[in-house]
Amino acid sequence: MTTSLPNVKPPRLSRVRVWTVLFLIYSAILVVEFEYRYLDDLSRQHAGTFGRRLLEEATGVYSVFLLLPFVVLFARYYLFECQGWARRIALHLTGAVLFSFLHTTMMALSRRVLAPALGLGEYDYGIMTYRYAMEFSKDLLSYTIIVLAYYAFERYRITEAEKLATAELQTKLAQAQLENLRLQVQPHFLFNTLNTISSVMYEDVHAADAMITQLSDLLRLTLRASRAQEIPLEEELQIARLYLDLMQKRFENKLRISYTIDPALKNSLVPQLILQPLLENSLRHGMAAGEAGMDISVTAQREDGSVILQVLDTGCGLGSREPTEMFGRGLGLSNIRDRLAHLYGNSQQFSIANRTGGGAQVTLRVPLHISNQPKQAVE
Repeated sequence: MTTSLPNVKPPRLSRVRVWTVLFLIYSAILVVEFEYRYLDDLSRQHAGTFGRRLLEEATGVYSVFLLLPFVVLFARYYLFECQGWARRIALHLTGAVLFSFLHTTMMALSRRVLAPALGLGEYDYGIMTYRYAMEFSKDLLSYTIIVLAYYAFERYRITEAEKLATAELQTKLAQAQLENLRLQVQPHFLFNTLNTISSVMYEDVHAADAMITQLSDLLRLTLRASRAQEIPLEEELQIARLYLDLMQKRFENKLRISYTIDPALKNSLVPQLILQPLLENSLRHGMAAGEAGMDISVTAQREDGSVILQVLDTGCGLGSREPTEMFGRGLGLSNIRDRLAHLYGNSQQFSIANRTGGGAQVTLRVPLHISNQPKQAVE
């Protein structure tokens, strides 16, 4: 599937800056042309031509500079709007003839006026019929260079604008995919929690009622930052604690929770609802039937410019299954893997493994970013 980039417009440049640069370029051309002509006179022992040569080259170069806006306007339409190469060539030949006529006329008139005013005497430009024909070959080259340079410059601007538009489109698509992944977590988490409450409802009404209240608090907290892809670790831990408190109502003494959190990381940014699916995965696959309980430990530490989040349990572990097989079991883990890839690319790590003493451990490594915004800004 191809995606079109409608209304791609090249970025506007400062007109003052552009014309200042062009004026400096033409002034440099004036210096080079004058040096060549004047040194040629000196090499032929023609003294006293400094003023006349400077006048000739200045009027010749700056006349072209004054005609530049008209050439650019002409080229802008007939390069990009006009259709058909034959018609374009014919129109540009006409434009070159008009350019040469105006350029030669401007040189003749300016030299006739300025030469006496500068004390150089009358200026004889020769028979104008031949002068127009003589100047045309040189002006045709100048006109062609100007048009081609403008064409190349515009194509470059359009190409850069298309690259920018493509990059913006790709960014918006990635953001849309990431938002879709984030939104998948919320109903998945809600349905599973409601199922948990439902399983307790007929066994312990008071516990179910307390769980509904905690679920309400949990939903309020998650919705408060629902537009954010990343939230401070402190808020993510609030969500995790509320969820685990709710689960303890179900499992009672079978579930024991501990936290080891570096206090300096409370404002570090982590993906929203990244811990809850990991905790749910530990409870679903780690909690064994019978009287045996399970310990869950949540840790957060800093290491080499990264935040290391771990969820460790003393449950059943992975058994003989490969860690990669776990990504195909349900939505939670695969969703986390995809969200991390979209948010951080190769700067993140996500691993699942058996613990040496039994149980499983999940490790997340994300880049360390500190949130400087106050809490209400997130809300």
